[in-house]
Amino acid sequence: MNHRCIVACLLTACGVLFGLTTADAQQSLQIQGPSAPLQGLGSAQFDILMSTTAPTEGFVLAVGHGPELLVQDISVTGTATEAAGAELVVPETLSGGWTLGVVLDSGPPFNAQTIPAGTNLLIATVEASSTVILGQGDPDITAAMTFVDGTLNNPPLDNILVQGGLSLGAGQGLALDDAAGTATITAPPPDSLSIESGSAPADGEGATGCARILLNNQSGSVQGYTLAISHDPSAITLEEINTNGTIAELLGIEFEVANLYNGSGGGSLGVVLDFVPDFDGQAIPTGSENHIANYCYSCNNPMIYFTGQDAPMAMTSDLTFVDGVLGTPPLTNVIVVGGQSINPAQNNGTFTCEPVEVPLEDTKFSCGPRSYENTADPTNNPAPPIEGTIGTEVEVCFFYCDSDDNIQGVQLAVTYDCNLTMLDFSITDSIFDEVGAEFFSYSIDDDAGDGDGCEFIAGILLDALPPFEDQTVPQTSVPLIIGCGTFFIDEADTCGTDLSIDFTDGVNAAQSLPTKNIAVIEYQSIQNFQMDGCVVRVVPDELFQRGDCNSDDKVDLADAATVLGWQFQGEAIECPDACDANDDGKINLADSVLLMNYLFLGGSAPPAPGPLEDGIDPTVDELPLCVSNDTYCL
Repeated sequence: MNHRCIVACLLTACGVLFGLTTADAQQSLQIQGPSAPLQGLGSAQFDILMSTTAPTEGFVLAVGHGPELLVQDISVTGTATEAAGAELVVPETLSGGWTLGVVLDSGPPFNAQTIPAGTNLLIATVEASSTVILGQGDPDITAAMTFVDGTLNNPPLDNILVQGGLSLGAGQGLALDDAAGTATITAPPPDSLSIESGSAPADGEGATGCARILLNNQSGSVQGYTLAISHDPSAITLEEINTNGTIAELLGIEFEVANLYNGSGGGSLGVVLDFVPDFDGQAIPTGSENHIANYCYSCNNPMIYFTGQDAPMAMTSDLTFVDGVLGTPPLTNVIVVGGQSINPAQNNGTFTCEPVEVPLEDTKFSCGPRSYENTADPTNNPAPPIEGTIGTEVEVCFFYCDSDDNIQGVQLAVTYDCNLTMLDFSITDSIFDEVGAEFFSYSIDDDAGDGDGCEFIAGILLDALPPFEDQTVPQTSVPLIIGCGTFFIDEADTCGTDLSIDFTDGVNAAQSLPTKNIAVIEYQSIQNFQMDGCVVRVVPDELFQRGDCNSDDKVDLADAATVLGWQFQGEAIECPDACDANDDGKINLADSVLLMNYLFLGGSAPPAPGPLEDGIDPTVDELPLCVSNDTYCL
């Protein structure tokens, strides 16, 4: 025997089979609809209220509704019906409506419990949801629940109350008020998918970061979704798509397929929550910022900078929802609500590659004059400029320091001002020469017009041949020479110009492969260390008359006396080269003798530039430059 028969039989046993007896009227049933509208496939509660003047022993409700509503639950929980201790409660959900039969005292010991008389007593609640999703701009829909007699269930039921063993229906004066039993169905706020911007360190080691995908679903619970997101494949690589830590994972995903299309610059994800029996109906509930996926990327281009250097600019790439581009067949970004595919609004994001700071090793490369070797404190005592005059050659030496590592080899990558011409590079008389470097090679590119400037590279490896004895250059806290190059100062230069020489990673000189500055330590290429360039300073050429020791623009006996005064009495001189009358690179008694022989005994004149006109010294010596203003400069 089914529940409908049980209710009918119990009411019959009470002598209240429909129409047999009557009770007093002036009593009512009322349907109260929700005050807030239904949005999307949202649900709301309808209340059934009863007003009576006598205790109620039971009741039958029969309520119809249109196809825009779906009844999900019929309950007496929290109502006067439950409080009175109803012993038989039989709800039925039917096509186009629902019924509810209640008997307060249906079995032994028959304690005659009833619902006391009262006004607007809540006796039942009905949870119903919308079956339609309105779009933005669609007109609202009014959905009604109405009392219907003789239509629903089998046998068809009427809406009645049972009081004092008598049935009270519409024919006996029971008022059925369903005027307020309506709900308004409106368009929900737009659903949307958003990419929460992510980032990763550009460390060159493949570190990843994830951009979360967020769902705003106001139309209703989401049963599944498809995502298709593009990226810039030249900047970042899509490493993984997953649902770790998402609400979908928490609810239980039964179908999940991710595809990476790095060649096309994108990736897709398909998810169905309830895909296999027992079909438990799991779905993502209506909400905002529901986390549904992670797109995880790595940075293609390292952005490493060393401590003390300026950080490069972070690089940001677009992450974009794309429809009809990725996959075969091409996929569209959709969510599934109530079995319907919805195209939500799309809010794109970005992925940022962050620069990574690397602490400096205590290795240091520098350049400067040969005299810089063994300087006590290279950190606080940088190399001085290398001075030279136009049309002459200068020597530029390259140095290393490392107080706690033994270096096995070095690689130099250097750029220099193209007003310099590099002639050669040598490790002769360097610490690498002394230890016995077994491999040494260098390459020079002095072509200023080839688009990459002027540059040279050099490679030195100490232990390159059998029997491989693991030789290294020593640890040092002062600069030691790696090797020295000869540079010619072009005549196009102007005096006072500083011509830069810099350590520059990525140059190739006359070779094809880009080269970086490295120190080989314990068979590892060390690059994160300090590198200090240097300058060649173009200084004026001296103009003087050889023999004019007192700098009065003539050569006479006073100059011979000045030579003697400087040598034996500390007399000051302005131009040592002018006092070097015999041009032997020294100032002594021989210069005074040559001048007196020239002046009084017909001896040879002092060498160029001679005693008669100002000129440039054609020979190189170690004498200090003149401190007078008699100089020559282009």
